[in-house]
Amino acid sequence: MALEQEISKGIMEAMKAKDTVRLTTLRNVKKYIIEAKTASAGITELSDAEVLKIIAKLAEQGGESAAVYAQQKSTEKADEESAQVAVVRRFLP
Repeated sequence: MALEQEISKGIMEAMKAKDTVRLTTLRNVKKYIIEAKTASAGITELSDAEVLKIIAKLAEQGGESAAVYAQQKSTEKADEESAQVAVVRRFLP
């Protein structure tokens, strides 16, 4: 199964399980995938490698944000970012 399809399936599973963190995170990933498709005219599907680049970038950004929040003693936001990074990292090899 293509990685993009796995993300769509994960969105459906998160909706059924009412897992808001996972749902929000995967919808955000899906948004970036759609933006990448529309940025390049004529592309209807991204390769798994391209999707992995997007996921890796989001994981890195989320980790950096969590570190900044932790430095600022904003533990609630740091925990939220860390939870989102954990969801995204499940799709990384």
